[in-house]
Amino acid sequence: MIYSRLVCVGVAALSMVSLPTLAAESDEFFIRPHAGIGYSSASGDGASGTSFHAGARFLLGAGGNKLYGLEVTYIDAYAFDDDKPDTEYLAVGIVLEKKVARVFNMSIGTIGYFGLGDNTNNPFGLMTNLGWEPEYKGMITPFITFRTDLIFDESTINMSSLSVGIRFRF
Repeated sequence: MIYSRLVCVGVAALSMVSLPTLAAESDEFFIRPHAGIGYSSASGDGASGTSFHAGARFLLGAGGNKLYGLEVTYIDAYAFDDDKPDTEYLAVGIVLEKKVARVFNMSIGTIGYFGLGDNTNNPFGLMTNLGWEPEYKGMITPFITFRTDLIFDESTINMSSLSVGIRFRF
């Protein structure tokens, strides 16, 4: 599990090198609402279960095929497991995104996870995405990504999710 996260982090970091793709103008603005479901597990003897997330990214073009911006996402690490701890977060952070080979998007971000409900912890973490998005055509484009969250709480929580959404370009 941790190896897949390290691979995603490595791929996201390596993807920041320039490769030819369709350009995002530096004055463009993107809104990317997304939602997904996946699996989460805590380190050691911690809980594991089905996770859910929903949120949006607000991105600006950085020239070429790169974007940067803010992500705001609601995360429930054990959404469908009533016998698991209440582990809900509002995730807010900075993300860097790049499109490679015209149809793959990769991103990485440092995220603050603010505890919600009974969860009073406010840990930090790392988020990565690797996904598919068709070429930039028109104002609306669907996308699908494999999302990973590494949340450094009392026990480290690993979340792997399949996320879908729509990108709006302005």
